[in-house]
Amino acid sequence: MYILIKITQKYLSFLLIFSTLGANAQSKLILSEIMANPNNGQLPNAEFIEIYNHGDATAHLEHYFLHINNTSIALPSSYLAPKQFMLLTSVDNQQYLERFGNVTSLSRWPALNNAGAYVALVHRDGSVADAVTYSDRWYQTPAKRNGGWTLERINPNISCDSEINWRASEALMGGTPNQRNSIWDERYKPTIEPRVISIEQNSILLAFSIPVSPLTEISLDNWKISPGNIRITAIEKVDQLLKLTTSSELQAEELYTLDIQDFLWCNHVYQESVTLFRSSSPVYNDVVINEVLFNPKPEGVDFVEIYNRSDKILNLQGWLLGNRTVSMDMHLLYPSEYRVLTTDPDKVKQHYPTSVLENFIRLSGMPPYANERGQVILKAGPTTVDSLFYVSSMHQPFLTNVKGISLERQHADVDTHEPGNFSSASTLLGGATPGYKNSTDVEKNITKNNIFLTSKTCSPNGDGFEDLLLIHYEFQEANPMLNLTIFNDKGRIVNRLIRHKSAGREGTVAWDGLNENGQKCPSGIYIIWAEIYTDKGLLQSFKESFVLVNEGVGY
Repeated sequence: MYILIKITQKYLSFLLIFSTLGANAQSKLILSEIMANPNNGQLPNAEFIEIYNHGDATAHLEHYFLHINNTSIALPSSYLAPKQFMLLTSVDNQQYLERFGNVTSLSRWPALNNAGAYVALVHRDGSVADAVTYSDRWYQTPAKRNGGWTLERINPNISCDSEINWRASEALMGGTPNQRNSIWDERYKPTIEPRVISIEQNSILLAFSIPVSPLTEISLDNWKISPGNIRITAIEKVDQLLKLTTSSELQAEELYTLDIQDFLWCNHVYQESVTLFRSSSPVYNDVVINEVLFNPKPEGVDFVEIYNRSDKILNLQGWLLGNRTVSMDMHLLYPSEYRVLTTDPDKVKQHYPTSVLENFIRLSGMPPYANERGQVILKAGPTTVDSLFYVSSMHQPFLTNVKGISLERQHADVDTHEPGNFSSASTLLGGATPGYKNSTDVEKNITKNNIFLTSKTCSPNGDGFEDLLLIHYEFQEANPMLNLTIFNDKGRIVNRLIRHKSAGREGTVAWDGLNENGQKCPSGIYIIWAEIYTDKGLLQSFKESFVLVNEGVGY
């Protein structure tokens, strides 16, 4: 009797453990693949919907309905084991899909619309197990949108109906019926990328890279603004945006940080931070047009450079260059900073290697700027911040070919249309200065034209000391033309170093001690002869002597 009781207790314990496991185990039916347009593909010409049991218990299909748009179809009495797939299709198409394994045919099968439809698995109690409203946009390529490719789910753990969790199959045959999807990735977590659309005194409008429609209850305690004791008092969905109401006013021209903690979206938790800045309204010439390239080199692109001459931090979000948006997102331009607006920063850098790429903004398109004449307009909302009407004749008149040469502003504090305020960039410095100070602009007051040497000796022996002869120039004249020639002490020309180049206001020319044939010049005394001239009739020359020491090379 005692032994029988022991056995019975063990048996009861086993039953208790088994029943507990069974109670905790759950099935979880999801939609995993949709073939809506099988035409022209390698898979059978048959529509199907693939379902997947993402749970850890067997699913009883008779407990579910399949909804396709407004049609509801009861699923038959069959079972789907955990981590298994099943194809749902019409009775007529079952024979074509059976070679892929587990197929269940439905007596009613409304055609799946190629352009898009609502598909859902609904429990008999009315709760939605899974749903998706697919669209042919989700294929992302016209070739796949035309048929023969399935739409596949990326991450089965993302619970909501979202475009960013579906994409066209990458399988060579066009789909993966009853197999793990070609793009399956249970670690995939979409970025939410919060960005500020607008800031008013007591409200913030935020956009996200994910749809906000799946968001249900949002805790106010998860949103913090610093510095200051500023709380979020209300959150409201406005279309696909979130509008946040603040407890106190956000001060203009002060930087804040919005921390988003435990942001829950489709079973995924996010921690994010975004900078908040309420810019003061710009006025005319707070920012000026500083440089324009409207006649680029072959295969090149136009660009417009702007410069913040004010003492304000300005937000370029929503500003317009002509009819083109400068930035959809918050983009702060600090005092004395430059920004280059163009469609291809890399191409500009290729043509002008000294370009400062961190000061570039890539635009989807540029206004048309003709080679002969045109107008550049910069606007912030209704305010015209600056405008420039340019003509090709504003270029340096001595230049025979201005392709690839920009027009540069010479004085930030002089009106844009003041005669002579725009002229050719220095060809000596490459023909443009994208992202940094103009070649025709100087901060210091130059009172005379001058050419001088850093050192009176040059020894190009590779020891790092005086290997180059550095010839500096500063010109009071606006962008004169420059000739620079090296003579030996017998008056013979050694190297015509610079010939008819526009020089800008200041710069440096280096000589490496080689003649025009690339040969080392012998040691000795040499003379620099420099000449500048302008379209106003100025002609001025300069002469400097120096000693060249080339070891092992003598007269």
